[in-house]
Amino acid sequence: MSKKKFEYRFYRERHPFLAKIRRGLKYLVFLFVGYMGVQTFFIQTYRVDSIAMMPSYKPGDRILASPLPIGAPVPFTHLRLPGFPPLRRGDVVVLSPPYAEEETFLGETFRWLVGFITFQNTWETKNPTDWIRSRVIKRVVGLPGDTIRVRNLEILVKPKGTSDFVSEFSLAFSPYTIEKEGPRTGSMLEDLYRMESEEILLGKDEFFVASDHRSVALDSRVWGAIRREQIRSKVLFVYWPLHRMGD
Repeated sequence: MSKKKFEYRFYRERHPFLAKIRRGLKYLVFLFVGYMGVQTFFIQTYRVDSIAMMPSYKPGDRILASPLPIGAPVPFTHLRLPGFPPLRRGDVVVLSPPYAEEETFLGETFRWLVGFITFQNTWETKNPTDWIRSRVIKRVVGLPGDTIRVRNLEILVKPKGTSDFVSEFSLAFSPYTIEKEGPRTGSMLEDLYRMESEEILLGKDEFFVASDHRSVALDSRVWGAIRREQIRSKVLFVYWPLHRMGD
């Protein structure tokens, strides 16, 4: 038996409680590293605290999302793996809005750590809108090459290579419902949302995203197009509460 192993065995026999704590911490580190790997490349979990995507997603819903359709990020770089399958109109995505500061690796690791410890009970303020969040969920309405026009809270899309505008709903891969009514506050945004916009041509790797609750939340109608690198993952389904599982 080597001297190092003998010393460790002696320490373990003399301090059984501390040895158990050490082993427990080691297992927690392995679990956390595995959790980070799964979150980075395969499956992510989020809690919905905003009304921006009602009626499809409600405050309190917990959702599963995957970075695979976007392309999982390569750690310590700005590169991404090829995405599969590609995003479609009507998909719901998790993204970093334009006003959010770019998250450092340490900041993201800390966010993962908090999520790991609290089971996604994050420290973010439960604000009913999503104006101040670093991660928001939105619906993809326009793809690269599409031309977009907004009319009275509804979005018209002219797909790349076509000559006519059609309703967003006729192009969506799966059906969804939008909420047009909301509390009237008299803000300039309400008038802006209901105005008819100029045509917006989406460039390479640009997407037009919108909230399902059209009268209360910020989205590409205000921000403009979203770049691919701002999109973090595609929402798969609600896993909690149980009666909404699969929505």
